[in-house]
Amino acid sequence: MRKLFSGIIGAMIAFSLVAMPAQAATTPLSNQAAQQLLSLLLQELALIEQQLAAETTSPTVTTATTTPIVATTPTLPQQTTFDPQALVGILCYYNVTATDPTDGANQTFSEQEEVRGSGVIINANGNILTNRHIIEQPSETTTLQDSNGNPISVILSYSLDHCEVGQLPTGTLLPSVSEIQSLNPYVQIPVLGYTAQPVYVSHDTDAEENDLADFAVLRITGVTANGPTFGIKSVPSSFPYATLLAIDPYVTASTTLPGNVLTYGFPGDVTSGQGNFFSTLTMTGSVGNVTDISGGDNFYNDMPLVIQTDMEIAHGRSGSPLIWRGYVIGLVTFFIGDNRTNSGSVASDAIIKTLQPLGYLP
Repeated sequence: MRKLFSGIIGAMIAFSLVAMPAQAATTPLSNQAAQQLLSLLLQELALIEQQLAAETTSPTVTTATTTPIVATTPTLPQQTTFDPQALVGILCYYNVTATDPTDGANQTFSEQEEVRGSGVIINANGNILTNRHIIEQPSETTTLQDSNGNPISVILSYSLDHCEVGQLPTGTLLPSVSEIQSLNPYVQIPVLGYTAQPVYVSHDTDAEENDLADFAVLRITGVTANGPTFGIKSVPSSFPYATLLAIDPYVTASTTLPGNVLTYGFPGDVTSGQGNFFSTLTMTGSVGNVTDISGGDNFYNDMPLVIQTDMEIAHGRSGSPLIWRGYVIGLVTFFIGDNRTNSGSVASDAIIKTLQPLGYLP
């Protein structure tokens, strides 16, 4: 830049000396006057050059002290306590209708189909988070026998009648990680004391995401016939509940989470209680690690949608909360093939995005 300004100044000097007014050129100046004029021009140009030089001098730069950015492990959320009474066992009853596709004739079976599962209470109003596939069963085609013993292909349709849910007794201590890994003791719900009905079923996105976003909400609405036997005479005004936590801020560079995750659910068979008058569910725990976290590509774009774990999952544990540091970070949903330790959960991030605006979360 300095050379450029020198060139400009040189051009200015040449122009000043050559481009005199035409009239002045007809009247020659005396040597003394010419010398004085030239001296004044040179002085002025010298001043201009000094000013330009000052303006083009590199300014003093103060370098701020900076701290290099170093990739670190995300700050973990504060450990909290999971309330055992937020866990529920679920037993849903379906009416089953068989339809003959050849003539459209229907027959409703007298016996109801039972589907068991697990869930977790997510607000004080008694809203229960569980899997969609517990409270919504698709139709299926199967082969039955007619009155003459001949095979007949029919379509079975399932309509939900109601669900019954039960909590662990007050004061129940959940098995610790070490107890799960060694003995894994059973814990029993004494009675399914409440009735519940669906208030929300997830169907808000495209087909692929919809298969993965397998969650629904039940609401406790009443007391079962067996409830009063165990002191459950009405629906309480407030329920203990668990806290959902979005995991996106805590996912490591390897798309995992540090530390163990665990779940408690009710895979045990429905057992008969005193005098076969009521049904109960038995609960066990499972512990493992997060192996991968993946996001959606549509409604749940750029957020965790599926959490994969190496935690063993059994039938009946669908809808169990996936717990990390005392928070619910997902909803146990599936295992892949015959490998029950290759399991997956719906991430709480997707659940929160859907349920928070609808008022199902605190």
